Amino acid sequence: MGRKRDPNRDKAFEIYKASGGEIRLIDIAAQLDVSEGTVRGWKAKDKWDDQRNGTSNGTLQTNEKNAPINTERSDLNGTEQENVSWAEIENDYVTDIRKKGWTLEQLAKKYGISASSIMKYSAEHNWVEKRRKHTEGVKEKSAEITTHLLSNDIARATARHLRISDKLLKIVEDAINDDREFYKVVEKLRTGYGPGEFDEKIVVETVDALNDAKLVNVVNSFEKIQKAQRQTLRILDEKDQQKLDLERSKLEDEEEKPTEIVVRRWSK
Repeated sequence: MGRKRDPNRDKAFEIYKASGGEIRLIDIAAQLDVSEGTVRGWKAKDKWDDQRNGTSNGTLQTNEKNAPINTERSDLNGTEQENVSWAEIENDYVTDIRKKGWTLEQLAKKYGISASSIMKYSAEHNWVEKRRKHTEGVKEKSAEITTHLLSNDIARATARHLRISDKLLKIVEDAINDDREFYKVVEKLRTGYGPGEFDEKIVVETVDALNDAKLVNVVNSFEKIQKAQRQTLRILDEKDQQKLDLERSKLEDEEEKPTEIVVRRWSK
């Protein structure tokens, strides 16, 4: 017993015939959810162009008198045509951007119309191309929204980092503005001995000698805060920029260097 004929094979020809032979095979494949190679094979084996021109005795008949009335291969009659909302059906097909969206057969069953009619109408009105353009438009819009949201997040994070660093700089500035700040010494005094029998307290004393360690710490803190602010604003120091340029140059040299393959032969 031979293998059962794929019903999509005849449907593919109906779509091709309805378009006057103008539709691309890849578009037919997309409508039937098969590969382009499969459609190309059907076209060659069934001699679609010959059948369309009425010069072949293939499986499909192109004469209208041979097509049964009120079957899937016949066009919509006047009454059925009036009850069909092609705009709604087209919207279902074009705007469905799921990985496996509506097929024409599924829409035919959903709206109670013949598969050949919806295939013919979709071919005449370029549904496949419309779906492709709609999908691309949705993807582009999604990318724009994602970029916008990401930009907002970056802006908020940048503003937060700058606010924090400004507060730290204010502390450093207050210390610098205090003439006696760098002459102050902080000490911990402990009185008494033994557990529970001593007392500790922090004492700040102003002396005549400059507190070098405190001055160095403040200067280092000031430089680190400033550098953090520049990095937040994507401004690199000259030293960091030179290092980045050097690393980029090394990477480009590695990419341009020809690949050497060494084959070693081992003797037994």
